[in-house]
Amino acid sequence: MVATTWRAFRQMSRRGSELSGYATAEALELARLTEQLNQHGFELEHTATDLGPKLEQISLFLQQPLVGVALPWVLRRLLARPYRRR
Repeated sequence: MVATTWRAFRQMSRRGSELSGYATAEALELARLTEQLNQHGFELEHTATDLGPKLEQISLFLQQPLVGVALPWVLRRLLARPYRRR
């Protein structure tokens, strides 16, 4: 009875240490991923700050009626695709 209890204790102790090692490895991986996401988020924030005014100017230009109508024609000509007739 004592031997089976001792074996069970050793087995549970070993599994506990394996689980602890796994949890530590996962925590380190999560910390690394969090740091990487924070870094890229910081870079994205600055990119959005730089591109915001430029995108606003482009959207104001594209909202003009003549530009909206002519844009598909210009794209077809740039891509050298003829206008498809029905």
